[in-house]
Amino acid sequence: MRYLSKKILARSALSTCIAIALSACVNTEVPSLADTDVPQAWTVDTNQATPQWPSVAWWQNFSDPELSRLIEQVSQENLDLANNRRNLESAQITLREAGFDLLPSGSVTIGTGASYNESRVDGNSTSNSPNVPLELGASLSYGNVISRPAIYTKAVADYESRAAQLADVALTTLGTSASTYFQLLLIRDKITAAEQNVANAQSISDIANARVEAGVAVPIEALQQQIALQREMATLSSLKQSELSALASLALLSGNGIQGFNIEGETLADVNVPAIAPGIPSELLLRRPDLVQAEAALRSATASVDIVRNEYFPDIALTSNFSAGSTSLTELLSSPDTFLNFNASVLQTLLDNGQRARNVERSELTLESSLADYRKTVLNAFNEIEVLLSNMQVQNELVDVALQNLSAAEESFRIAQVRYEEGVSDFQTVLTTQNTLFNSRNSYLDTKLSQLNTTVNLYQALGGGWEKEAP
Repeated sequence: MRYLSKKILARSALSTCIAIALSACVNTEVPSLADTDVPQAWTVDTNQATPQWPSVAWWQNFSDPELSRLIEQVSQENLDLANNRRNLESAQITLREAGFDLLPSGSVTIGTGASYNESRVDGNSTSNSPNVPLELGASLSYGNVISRPAIYTKAVADYESRAAQLADVALTTLGTSASTYFQLLLIRDKITAAEQNVANAQSISDIANARVEAGVAVPIEALQQQIALQREMATLSSLKQSELSALASLALLSGNGIQGFNIEGETLADVNVPAIAPGIPSELLLRRPDLVQAEAALRSATASVDIVRNEYFPDIALTSNFSAGSTSLTELLSSPDTFLNFNASVLQTLLDNGQRARNVERSELTLESSLADYRKTVLNAFNEIEVLLSNMQVQNELVDVALQNLSAAEESFRIAQVRYEEGVSDFQTVLTTQNTLFNSRNSYLDTKLSQLNTTVNLYQALGGGWEKEAP
């Protein structure tokens, strides 16, 4: 009867503690964005019939096999991305630990030890044979009952924030690789253009020297052209050094040394500029890593408010212990002497000089700041995409104009060179058209690079095909 009473009392205490815990749990609602923070549609018309988000392999849209090979190599061999994968695995382990913390912590022990019994009969000392008892014990404990759900919610939010941060780093790394590759192709294009400039300058120099020797031109024309020739030769040497630096950067991004590393691509002309039409703006909240990270930080701050508010409620702890003992393993498994103990404690802080109130106030201020940071990140993201979409249209127009100007400059230089050689045009006209051609070549190449980089930036701004995993 006594054992039964204790058992009923234990169950009653457990039920009371669970009821208090469930009724006391605080569940603060996560603040939401304002209705005006997320646009209903993009203001820039992309002229695409079927808007869609970028694919995970967005770099393949440039139709450049060398770029695709490079990005795949960076994805597999980049040292920072390898660290990212390890950091994500570590974060997953931390989250699993937080999940286990939702369960009671338990332990099982087994032990043995010698025991001697001694008694005295009629003044004589007697003792029995030593026995070696076996003991088996188990314990369960479950403390901080009320706050554990909020603590786990915060751990999930922190993990999702970490995963989004690592995805953002990976997206930036791949974007940097693509931009560096385009920079290398630009340099090689400029090397080709510089070689053409040197050849053109050398041709004009030969003509100028011949005219001076023939006495039909003054020596200053030959000297001026010699200066222009030397300038173009110096530019060519500088570009070759820049090519080496770009190769070194790509080698490091792909986890290699520059020795034996090479890129076969030679020109930007073979790179396709894909048309991009993003999907519904509201979907960006789940597709852009920095937005997911900011939203997870907001949920973490909300959970922190719940945790400190729960400090107003009692600290409930449940513990139970079970032990079994016998002098032999057979008896331990069949009919051991068993003991069961259950404890439940409820501790309430009555006076803390306002510490809990100050903790709640600080956590609520942090929550307000997290909401402001989230809104700022969201507004910046949508503004950035609108600007990039507009830039894409402008860049497309500038490339067309630059190409037309280059064709006109090449034809003007050809005509001026022929007329100068025939003595119809003066040297200053040749020098002017020559400089215009050199500048037009560089302007076209710079504009094409800017167009490609804007495309890469737009892919990154749209999340690069990444999407938050479903919980």
